[in-house]
Amino acid sequence: MPVSAWAVPPTDASAESSSLARETASGEHEDMPPLEGEAVVPQRGSSPTSPTVIARALGGGDVVLILDLPEVFTIGYDCVSFTARHFGGVKEIPPGPHLIWVSHPNGTSVRCGAWITSSTQHKVHVLQWDKYNEILTESSSAEARKQASSLANIHSKLVSYRDPAAINDQQQGARIQGAAHEDNEGIWNRLTSCISETLLNRITVQHRGDWFVSTVDKVRGVALIPAEIELENRISNSLQGRDLNFIFSQTAKTYSAAGVGSLRTQEATDASHHIVSTLADPEKALGEDDFIGEFQFAYIVGTHLGNDACLQQWWYMLLKLTLRSYSLIADRPTLVEALLRSSAAQINHSLKHLETSVFDYSERQSRDLRLALTIYKRRLQEDELGTPSVNLALSQIEAAVVQSPLGWDINKDSYIRQGTFMTEDGDIVAMETTDLEAEDERGEFAPEVVELDESGREKGLVSWTN
Repeated sequence: MPVSAWAVPPTDASAESSSLARETASGEHEDMPPLEGEAVVPQRGSSPTSPTVIARALGGGDVVLILDLPEVFTIGYDCVSFTARHFGGVKEIPPGPHLIWVSHPNGTSVRCGAWITSSTQHKVHVLQWDKYNEILTESSSAEARKQASSLANIHSKLVSYRDPAAINDQQQGARIQGAAHEDNEGIWNRLTSCISETLLNRITVQHRGDWFVSTVDKVRGVALIPAEIELENRISNSLQGRDLNFIFSQTAKTYSAAGVGSLRTQEATDASHHIVSTLADPEKALGEDDFIGEFQFAYIVGTHLGNDACLQQWWYMLLKLTLRSYSLIADRPTLVEALLRSSAAQINHSLKHLETSVFDYSERQSRDLRLALTIYKRRLQEDELGTPSVNLALSQIEAAVVQSPLGWDINKDSYIRQGTFMTEDGDIVAMETTDLEAEDERGEFAPEVVELDESGREKGLVSWTN
């Protein structure tokens, strides 16, 4: 049960002037909002100034308070970030999952964040900046009660979720980055459509109600890449990252150990069987939303917190699973459509609203993505697998990557096989790529193993000379 999230439920006309009574250890009642998970029972004759009524009267929605932040700090929530003075929190947060993060404004420090889930209960989430260890943590129960009870005194100074620019005067020129405030909510909903409390519990192995993440968190079971090792060597022991648990692990084989011959080859080159069998595992109790949710979680924590491990997980799920699951197009079209729509939303967001996009992260993986999209569309067209919804979702990705700065055309005949390349010395060198050799030799053009006779000719052919 979380100690820093207070439930502030909506009230009807008959209960607007009621507060919530909570049983204390001594058996007495005190007027304060309940902890999340406690029963909410309106009491007659209570004070009209309880946090329940205050949150309702001042606009509703969840509130996030962050205590003890330094005077000037960088704050981000969902698709918006800014550097501000004397930041206290965000109000009027709409229902759904949200990521709040903070960091020093120099741009080189670790980012610490917390996932929250907002609902119609109008909760007050109280987070605290630990200035000694420089991490974001949950506040004490006593401090959370105190802050929730005095919400009316600070409500006007909080940043409005839907209009962060409105607080500019108080924040003395806060510079808003990311999506425009009118676009923030819509973009965020597309990026987090399948992120749930159950998924956050499983990935973070935290069950408090607010789920803490940071730049230095690792993906369980995956070896650290050089960038992660360098970062880990630079930070203090207090900032050692937590392990994140993804069901779709980068170390898992996509083929079954029991498979042999062509079946094993097919499973190794088409991840559909791996995805379906993992989702169908009764011990895991998963649904399609779990796959999409992990994909979305990896992207958001990777890009918003600069977490290299999550970026690697996102690239893996995009290149090795989503765009290599050809049979899944016919077997699970609704899942494929949702994955492609999520991919399109992520690519659009990365290119339009981030200072550094996912394509700046790795030139090799960007090149692999272009190739994977080219092959994926070719398979879709040749095998006529796609439903209208799947085709439309893929067209959204096409529209995203064809624009500047990428300028990719993923039509099957547009991938350059031969060309010239200028070296640093100015020499022009002819080059030929073999990227699509395996794809070109698929189907009716696939090579076959034949038996030869003593003359080196294929056995079984009709000879007109013998």
